[in-house]
Amino acid sequence: MIGRTASLIVMAAIMAIGGCAKKSFKLNHDYPAPPSVKRLTEPGACQGGGALAALDLPLPKYPGASRRAGRQGWVVVQLDVLPSGATHNVQVKQDAPEGMFDRSAIKGVQQWRFQPVGGEGLHNCLVFISYRLGQVRIGR
Repeated sequence: MIGRTASLIVMAAIMAIGGCAKKSFKLNHDYPAPPSVKRLTEPGACQGGGALAALDLPLPKYPGASRRAGRQGWVVVQLDVLPSGATHNVQVKQDAPEGMFDRSAIKGVQQWRFQPVGGEGLHNCLVFISYRLGQVRIGR
């Protein structure tokens, strides 16, 4: 009897834990065609970018409302990197669907830190951030 009671308690605990786990992403929207980031890059942007090394690059969060609605999209973020390696002047260059993932992308990129770059820093760097199938990715 004790063995059966223990089994029922364990099964109830597993079911309770399973109920608290993140629900899977239920697609309710096609992924919009992404732009060519290379074509969006202005001449002279991110000079010296080959020497840029990330120290801390946390992924932006997938907005809860977008996740629950099954929405997907992308954001091209433009930013400057200060000589200290901190990001500055973070803004959305292009996005789809418009406005849906902007706040998440900006907030995430503002937390990024790079190795100090010295000099005048880097300007007009572009980063592609994808919000697809419930996951966030940097680049394609």
